Amino acid sequence: MPEPSPEISKIVADLKTGNAALILGPEIFDVDGTSMQRYVRQKIEAQFHDQIASYYERDGFFIIKNQDDKPEIAEAVADLYRDLRPNEAVFQKIIEIPFPLVVSVNPDTFLSDLAFRLGVTHRFSAFYPNNPEDIETPTRELPLFYNVAGCITRETSLLLDYDDLLRLLEGMLSAPKLPERLRNSLGDTKSFLFLGFQFDRWHTQLLLRLLNMRQAVRRIAPKTATPDDDTQAFLLNQFKIKFLGDDRDLLAELHQACADEGLLRKTTLPGGAEQGDIIQLLQKGNVEKAVEKLLAATQGTALADDATLLSGQIHALLKEKPMLDSRDFFPRQNKLADTILQLAKQLPH
Repeated sequence: MPEPSPEISKIVADLKTGNAALILGPEIFDVDGTSMQRYVRQKIEAQFHDQIASYYERDGFFIIKNQDDKPEIAEAVADLYRDLRPNEAVFQKIIEIPFPLVVSVNPDTFLSDLAFRLGVTHRFSAFYPNNPEDIETPTRELPLFYNVAGCITRETSLLLDYDDLLRLLEGMLSAPKLPERLRNSLGDTKSFLFLGFQFDRWHTQLLLRLLNMRQAVRRIAPKTATPDDDTQAFLLNQFKIKFLGDDRDLLAELHQACADEGLLRKTTLPGGAEQGDIIQLLQKGNVEKAVEKLLAATQGTALADDATLLSGQIHALLKEKPMLDSRDFFPRQNKLADTILQLAKQLPH
C-alpha cells in the first residue's frame, strides 16, 4: 500500500491521542444525484406549495406564510429523513475510524442508528437552544455523535426558516450555549476533517466561527466541497481550512491509513433476529423493553444470570427516576444500555 499523505498521517497521529474530530455537512450523501438536504427541501416545497411563500435554495430555508403550519411541515421533514436510505458504506467507514467526536449540521440519526446495529458503544445528542442536554466527555472508546442543528426526534428543533436559524445562533451565543464538555473537546481538538460541506453559505461560515476551533492545527476538507477559487481563498484566510485534491477520497484514505495502523473500531452486523430486535429497541431509547427481550433471548444460556441482574438494575433505576436529576439519570441509563448491547452481541446466532 502507498504511504499516506502527510496530512492524513497527522490526522492519524491525532486520532491516536483522541485529538481529531469530524464535521459532517449536508452533502455527505445524495439522493438520485441531489444532495440530501436539497432533496428534502424540494419535496417539502412541492408538498406544501400553498403554505410556503418562498424557498431560498442557496441557504436552504423557507419563508412560511402562516407559522401555524410549521408543526405539520416539520413533521413531514422528519418523515422524509426517516424514509431516506443513505450509503451505509460511507457511514460505516466514519464509525470505524476512531473519531472521539463527530459533529453534524444535519438533523438525521443515521450515524447513531448504524453504530447501534454494528455493536459500537457510543453516545448521541443534539443541541436544543432552549433545553441543551448535558453530555459525557467524548473519547475514542465512547465517541459522541452530535447534531448541532437539531434532530428529527424532536421536530420543533428542525431548521425550516430564518427564525429557526436565528434561534439556533442565539442559543449558541448566549447562556447556556453548547454543553461545556463539548466546547472543551472542540477546543482541545488539533485536527478537523470536514466532509459534505457547502462552505459558500454565510450561515455555515458563522456556524464554523461559533464552534470552538481556535486551537486547531489542521482544518482539512476535499477541494470539491467549495465552488470556486475565491471562496477557497476566503476560507483559507478566515478559517485556515486547507483543501486537498480534486479527486481525492479523504475518508477512504483516512480509513485505509487507520486500518494499516490497526486503529479501526471493530464492527459486526446483528447475527440473528433477536439480536436485531434488541438493538432496534435501544435505537429508540426503549431500554426497558430491550432488557425484557434480552431476558427472553438468554433463557437457558450462560448469559441468563447476567441478563437477570441487568434487568433488576434497570427496574431499580426507573423507580428512582422521579427523584433523580436528568444529569444523573441519563448517564446511568446509558451505561446500562451499553451493557445490554454488549450482551446482545454475545447471543448465539
